[in-house]
Amino acid sequence: MRKGFTLVEVLIMIMTIPVLMFVLSGLFNTLISDAPRSWKEVQQNTTVLNALDQIHQDIDKAVELPESYEEYNSNNELLLIKQTDSIIVYQFENGSLTRRQLNIQQDTPQKERIWLFPKAKIQWKVLRKNNKGYAVEIHNYIESKRAGRLENKMENSHLYFIGVL
Repeated sequence: MRKGFTLVEVLIMIMTIPVLMFVLSGLFNTLISDAPRSWKEVQQNTTVLNALDQIHQDIDKAVELPESYEEYNSNNELLLIKQTDSIIVYQFENGSLTRRQLNIQQDTPQKERIWLFPKAKIQWKVLRKNNKGYAVEIHNYIESKRAGRLENKMENSHLYFIGVL
């Protein structure tokens, strides 16, 4: 029975420890740099999903998806939703989504809500039949730059129908 290590065993351990440390440090650096970026992407996706939930609620209460109202014209960056007592205007520009509630009676002030997501993109399209909007198709994703390439992360599509056809 021996009591210790041979010189060869000690030399092998001394040579393998730096190699293992080099591999583990690369893995650790990757985890440290990717974790905050992934956290920001998840936060932005959560904000986008909250905004989409509000759009869904507004479309559920919609009576019409008009093409225009006063100075607003519906397009890829502006969505109009008519409810019984108000017009909801969604506008996406420069990394923010703004929701304005314009009261038809005009005697009460408009309400406004803003969601900020600088790297996220939202695109919508109103589906129309006989010049009447009956649904909104929404695509969203988060732009992420990794290794010099631009990628679309957390890509989703949603289709919301209004209650009245």
